[in-house]
Amino acid sequence: MAYKLDRIDVRMLDELQRDARISVVQLAERVSLTPTPCGRRLHKLEREGLIAGYVALLDQARAGLPVNAFVEVKLVRERKNEARIFEERVRDLPEVMECYAMSGGYDYLLRVVSADLEQYNRFLRDQLLEIESVDTVQTSFALERLIYRTSLPLRQLEG
Repeated sequence: MAYKLDRIDVRMLDELQRDARISVVQLAERVSLTPTPCGRRLHKLEREGLIAGYVALLDQARAGLPVNAFVEVKLVRERKNEARIFEERVRDLPEVMECYAMSGGYDYLLRVVSADLEQYNRFLRDQLLEIESVDTVQTSFALERLIYRTSLPLRQLEG
């Protein structure tokens, strides 16, 4: 169930999405609160699970992993055991940045990063296709990133 956000919560979360290293004092100033109630709200948002964690966002290309492959995976059968096997194995593959169970023509969509096409091919051959529940795989490569966001559009939640 979604947590009910008020206007101040939304402003705080927007600020944190821009800069998670901001101090409570700076955050309080930006959302027009004093530090103590701001800190209490922040801890409540963390306890409620709205703030899942704090991370450093790396530049993927500068880190040496410029290739984004979008991989459509169809399982042998859509039985619970095949799905469980696939999901357990794919969780252990660090190249898989995102994995979604899908409706439609394939069962899963993965975003996989790699240094180059050769490395992706090794990943596909030696890891993904070795998962016994995988039937077919279709890969599309991103040519250019046009939009990349890490911030959710919280302003639309304000009522």
